[in-house]
Amino acid sequence: MYNTAFIATSCQPALLVKYLESYLSDLERWLSEWRIVINVLKHSARLFANAGRRIPKPRPTELFREPIQWVVTARYLGATINKRLPWSTHIDQVRKKAAHRLGELALLDSRSSLFIWNGVLLYKQLICPMMNYECHVWRPAACSHIRKMQALHSKCLCIATIDPWYIGNRQIHNDLGVPYFNDHIRSLRYSTES
Repeated sequence: MYNTAFIATSCQPALLVKYLESYLSDLERWLSEWRIVINVLKHSARLFANAGRRIPKPRPTELFREPIQWVVTARYLGATINKRLPWSTHIDQVRKKAAHRLGELALLDSRSSLFIWNGVLLYKQLICPMMNYECHVWRPAACSHIRKMQALHSKCLCIATIDPWYIGNRQIHNDLGVPYFNDHIRSLRYSTES
């Protein structure tokens, strides 16, 4: 597993790097005390900034005398995070993985004898969790990214139900009782808050 130190630049980047170095020295001491060995090559660091703010390249930092890489994009718990948190990179990767899995489901084509509800069940079990993963985090993404996810969501349902092209997405969603992707994400968020 790759670990990444994320630093938000609300103050001077040089000062933040100094704080990071102080933390790394404490971490090094703690790891040595508890005899825990880590692979420094699998760790990276990333600075975040507000839109329009330029970040100078930070000086190298070290842990156990090995350099920690400063990266442009990083993966953390399955989410791809980049400089200003637009979530476009992460959503594109999720869409590619979901489309790839949809392509693997050769059962869902027009020649299939699979019942509609079985196709919908396959979608809900194999593709929907992939699209929903960490949606609480990237929910504030731009509307254009959410619309891309909605387009893939509708396409998957259309393929799962083997509907012709002239049937509207709204009708497919209403017939199956499946909410639109944006509404689904919102309901997931509110269900975890209560």
